Amino acid sequence: MFDDGLHARKRTHMLKHLKAALLFTTTLGFHAASAKVLQVPSAYPTISGGLIHAESGDTVLVGPGTYRENVTLAQGVVLLGQDALKCIIDGMRKGPAVTVVAGSEIGKFTITNGVDGVLCENASARIHHNWIIDNEGAGIGAFIALPQIDNNVIYGNRWSGILVWGAKALDTRIENNVIMRNGYSGLALRGPTRIVVRNNVFTENREYGIFSDPAAGQSQVIYNNIYKNYMPFNRYTKVNKSNISTDPMFLSPGLGNPNFLPAAKSPMVRRGYEQVDIGLLAHEIVAKVDGDKDNDGVSDSKDACPELAEDQDGYQDDDGCPDLDND
Repeated sequence: MFDDGLHARKRTHMLKHLKAALLFTTTLGFHAASAKVLQVPSAYPTISGGLIHAESGDTVLVGPGTYRENVTLAQGVVLLGQDALKCIIDGMRKGPAVTVVAGSEIGKFTITNGVDGVLCENASARIHHNWIIDNEGAGIGAFIALPQIDNNVIYGNRWSGILVWGAKALDTRIENNVIMRNGYSGLALRGPTRIVVRNNVFTENREYGIFSDPAAGQSQVIYNNIYKNYMPFNRYTKVNKSNISTDPMFLSPGLGNPNFLPAAKSPMVRRGYEQVDIGLLAHEIVAKVDGDKDNDGVSDSKDACPELAEDQDGYQDDDGCPDLDND
């Protein structure tokens, strides 16, 4: 015999849970749909002004210009520049140019002239696709927690390129960066630090490519190119045979027309962890150098056969390669 009262109670209970689930799903959808893109400087004249009005899930998108301010990111907010070489955060030597917080992200900026370039204190974040140059202290300072640091050029900072102090993290990494010409070390691992450092280029740093305290000696330093520093590393840095020391063969290493991607014949191509390139994987943060390999007056980006000169006489060339206008 069926108990209609019991079934009624069960139906009521199930309906309550269904309503709760629908409410939760609707709320999630509302938050996803309500994520905004806040434009600087068209809607907000400063980066800080845009961040103040941003909520978790929003993106603050910044147009070209020099922004003289000390920026503190917002939790769950992405701060993104339109062009890493033209969107400049100038810290005016008044503090860190950028301070990251938990769940924040910054990408595609030039970050310069800070006491430190980027400061991260016990906060999980992501720092990617930036130029971090000419800061008074470290390019990036990370304390207790390690942000994900990838695809940055960290160049010419007066102390270390990256300082990590007391961080233990195996799910975030320092990877695929170019860390070059910094005043002390490319990377300084201080205190009880245990992290993964892979697929980076450490070159021409004034003292060490990598310096480690004794307590930081368990960090994994793998598949890096450590080349032409005054000293490659100190005795507490454990470096295995996956690391190399060779000319990185950047496309254009000078700051006048910079391109720190490896050339096609660079020894870093496919030499990294899981056979990716050592160094940058990001075309967004390098100026494009449009060469002319065959010296025929047609730039490589437009040349149908960049390895073979074209006579541009209006006819197909003798070598079978069509000329520029394909007639």
